[in-house]
Amino acid sequence: MRLMIDTNIFLDVLTQREPFFADSKAVLQLCESKKVQGFLSASCVTDIFYLVHRYLHSTEMAYKALGSVLDIAKVLSVTNDDVLNAYLTRAADFEDCLLATCAKSNKCDAIVTRNKKDYLTFGITLLSPEELLELYPSDEKTESE
Repeated sequence: MRLMIDTNIFLDVLTQREPFFADSKAVLQLCESKKVQGFLSASCVTDIFYLVHRYLHSTEMAYKALGSVLDIAKVLSVTNDDVLNAYLTRAADFEDCLLATCAKSNKCDAIVTRNKKDYLTFGITLLSPEELLELYPSDEKTESE
């Protein structure tokens, strides 16, 4: 399964944001273990670096955090056509529209996000972290059942 991972999932883990940390971390572990293919858009990379730097007040730590992200998910290019298509859509949130456009043009099966309402009008399958984790139950959960 090819999944575009929304920026908020990475930030939940990098900043240990509760109550989202555990589920977001489990999503990234699915990517890391190659049970799913995780992607992020090139534009998300700069957002993650900026926001983590702002949170940690350290360039060194922001680069370290970004390195972790790049070990887990592959970066998809945002093309001129992606930008133009998102622009022509005239969505209220251009950034979310661009992410959805990039996901569709790169044949992602879904976007994993905590903010599904932000993507409803873009014509792509949406999964919350909880919904994705139901599709891929962890070994620990399976053993205890």
